[in-house]
Amino acid sequence: MKKALTLTLFALLTTLSSRAIGPDIFNHLGASAGIGTSGVTIDLATPITGFVQMRVGIDIMPNITFNSDADFTYYTPANPNPQLGTVNLKGELGRTQGHLVFNVYPVPKCSFFVAAGAYFGGNKLMKIKGHSDQLAQIAASTGQNGGNVIIGDYEIPADKNGNVSGGFKINSFRPYLGLGWGRAIPGKLINFQTELGVQFEGTPNLYTDYGTIVYSEDFTDDNTFNKVRKYLKVYPQLTFRIGFRAF
Repeated sequence: MKKALTLTLFALLTTLSSRAIGPDIFNHLGASAGIGTSGVTIDLATPITGFVQMRVGIDIMPNITFNSDADFTYYTPANPNPQLGTVNLKGELGRTQGHLVFNVYPVPKCSFFVAAGAYFGGNKLMKIKGHSDQLAQIAASTGQNGGNVIIGDYEIPADKNGNVSGGFKINSFRPYLGLGWGRAIPGKLINFQTELGVQFEGTPNLYTDYGTIVYSEDFTDDNTFNKVRKYLKVYPQLTFRIGFRAF
């Protein structure tokens, strides 16, 4: 996916940056590299008008992991009523996204801008994995899956080996709004840029690699993973970049 995005962006901006289009449109090319809450970001930029500059790029978030406990329910042949236990799960935040953003400069001589555009790809916001020997033993004794791990009002099943695998998915296309300072195409050779904005992701949806997600009316667990689901309907972005003027 990274290779495809890179080739697409390179081909697009190579075409758009042609000087033959006009004196003020696509007649300059800038590049920037930065770091922020979306990971490492690389941009190519070109002017649309004296007020608007277009940025196309990719954001690569390296795998950031954390561990948190979650409750699970299970049944045994000796006790048909649901029992509760605890399993330690690992959350993984890591994805590659593409973006197309327009910087609008209300006052052309001022470096303040309003950014509007969209992010695409990278719809797996978080992966969730874990293992429980207890769930594996229950599965061996019952001949079925060991049980269900509770995340908020939903239950994600463990497989017959006591493994849990799933995560959260968001919209593949995510509108973006932001405010910032700095020209996407520097007036000189190098400049510094900063930007604060949000991606509108929608409510993250729980998915599983084993079985089926079940809505739970009997048990709830407001653990760390459920907090991600509740609060990351919008994804905050703070980015610092170094910009370069190609021509």
